[in-house]
Parts: sequence; C-alpha cells; structure tokens
Amino acid sequence: MTNEELKQFKAAISITSVAQSLGISVSHGRFRCLFPQRHTHGDRTPSVSISEERGTFRCWVCDDVRGDVISLVQIVKDCSFVEALSWLMEQYPFLVPPSARKEMERLSQRTQPAAVGRQRPSVQGNALQNLSSPQSRPEPEMVRPPEPEEPPLVSEDEHKKIILSFLKRLSPVDNTPAAKWLARRRIYKPVWDKMLLRTITNYEEVNNSLKADFGEEVLKYVGLFNEKGHLRYYKHPLIFPYLDTKRRAFYFQSRAIDNTVVPKELNLRGTVPYPYNMSALDNKPGWVYLCEGVVDTLTFLGQKINAVGIPGVRSFKVEWLNLFKSKNVVLCLDHDEAGRSGMEYIGNLFTQAGIHNVILGEGMENLPTAMKEGEDINDWFGGKK
Repeated sequence: MTNEELKQFKAAISITSVAQSLGISVSHGRFRCLFPQRHTHGDRTPSVSISEERGTFRCWVCDDVRGDVISLVQIVKDCSFVEALSWLMEQYPFLVPPSARKEMERLSQRTQPAAVGRQRPSVQGNALQNLSSPQSRPEPEMVRPPEPEEPPLVSEDEHKKIILSFLKRLSPVDNTPAAKWLARRRIYKPVWDKMLLRTITNYEEVNNSLKADFGEEVLKYVGLFNEKGHLRYYKHPLIFPYLDTKRRAFYFQSRAIDNTVVPKELNLRGTVPYPYNMSALDNKPGWVYLCEGVVDTLTFLGQKINAVGIPGVRSFKVEWLNLFKSKNVVLCLDHDEAGRSGMEYIGNLFTQAGIHNVILGEGMENLPTAMKEGEDINDWFGGKK
C-alpha cells in the first residue's frame, strides 16, 4: 500500500465510527481519555476531541494520546501499526486496494500478536515497509477503554437546541460585508435565502448572550467556544448551515471573508452528518453534481444545477454512499492534483456501490471552455477571489 493509498483508505473511514466500534462512547465529537487516572476527577468532562474532517483525535491533557484512526486502534488494542491496519482492513474490506490485500496477507503471516510492553513503529515512507523504527507506547496496563460513567454534559437534543439557538442569533447576509464577498463570487440573494446563509454582525453580543444563556463549559463542550472561553468564529463570520431534509440545521461551516485569514474555513466540531445541500439527495432518479466545498455548491445552485458539497477532498465517508443510490453523479472537485486524485478515489467508491458516475470535463480538456489547472467551479463560472 503506497502512502497515497493509505491516505485515501484512512480518509474514507469515520474515526467516530471506529471509536464506537472499539467500545468508546463518543458524544459531540468528544470522549473521555483512555487514561482517566491521569485526570482530575477521572476525566469526568471528556478531554479528547475528535476532528472528523481531519480524521484525528487529541487529548488536551495527555500529550501522548493523539493521532489518526490507526493510532487510535493501536492505543485501544495495544498492538502494532501493521496489526491495527489489518484490523481496519478487516472492518472495511471494500476500501482496500487489491494490491494491498496481498501485501497485508504476506505481512500478517510474519507478524506475531502484540506482546505486553511492545513498542509501536513510526510510519515513514511506504506505510507497510517501514516497520522497524520504534516509538514508545503508553503503559500497557493503562490501555483500555474507560468504564461507562455518568451521562454526557448535554444530551443530543440539548446539543441540537444550542446550535439552533446560536444560528437564530445571527443576521441575514443582506447589506453586510458577507454579501459583498458572496456577490464577488457570483452568488446572489436567491441562493442566500434558499440556503439560509447567516453572518455574525455583532460578535460581542452573540458571544456574551450565548455565555449568559448556556455557560462557558457547555459551549466549549458543544464546540461553539474555544479553550479560552470565546466564540470560535471571530475571523470566520460567514455561516453556512447544513440543512437536513426538513430544513433544520444542527451543523454548520464558517468562512473567513478576509482573504489573509488562515485557515479559510472552520467546521463545527464533531462528525459532519451528511453532504451540504442534503435536499438534493431526494431518492428520485436524476443527476447530481458533487462539489468540493460549500462555495462551489452554491455556485451550481445559482445556475439552477442540482449539487451537493463535501468539506474537502478527503472528507467523503463511505456511510454516505447509500444517500446517492438513486442518482447519477458528476464529480467536479477542484482541477488540481489533489482534486483529480480525490475524484478517482470517490469514483471508485461509487462504482463499487453500483452508482453511475462521471468526471466533469473528462474528454474535453482541450476545449477553450475547459477548467484550467488550479481552478475550482466558482473560478470556472467567473467568481472573483
């Protein structure tokens, strides 16, 4: 398995789903540390954050409790890199490249079960060939999922109510800097209204009213506030709600409108529940365009083209395949190396699931109207950065 194949394999797996399969209770993108004895009160308030978008986890107290989905399996099962990867491949065989199956079978025959106190290898170069460089592991007697404890800080229903309450405090984008930013990209009011776009026009008011109503600890827990106790979206005031089929939003993405801000986008912590513009996946036969990002999706919607968006090249989850079962899919990720690689990978997933798919512009590369290298859909339609 090459580095690229390994990246694609990990990117297609929900780290939240893997954690739950390992017996870890995940709530709102957090779980209790696997080493509760290191924490005050046994880590009663979960200290480990999951980034579903990046496929990583991190404990904010224990510096050695962090990593990707393979690292998570290694820590919980106290095993080597190869054994953790083998376990994941057994769980998700339909994601494994054929060449990697043969290689893993060969390596598994040579690999003995994990011993107590084993050191795990570092991953450099080809992920399955560099298995000799050791890296110290946590104490094995401490490596186990925590015992079930008290209920989470807020329930799932309370979490949804808090997110809705946050969105209701925001302003429509009309006559704001966010509106000018959108208009430069040829995204106009009919689309703003349809997709319920919002913006933060008075940061202090939103910040303080949320804190007064819900408290700092709860707002950190649901992911609206940062570790310093402030609303996370000071530099990212444009809000894109992810509407469900009933046009409710319990998840959103935010966007900076100052081009110097890095990163350009922030997602609400926790699992991305479904692609952006879920209503396009209506179980009716037809075509749908799969875009990279919200802005490209909005661009297509402004052109009356049925489209959905994913947060990034590597954010498509296999759990979403069933949503596309009635559709023919046009893949239109960014016209660059990462986008082409992503389209090839996602296209293979659709093909294996029996979903017809094509790549936008394939066979038309030499036409004057074709997308240029480095362009995205919004660029292609004449949007201005």
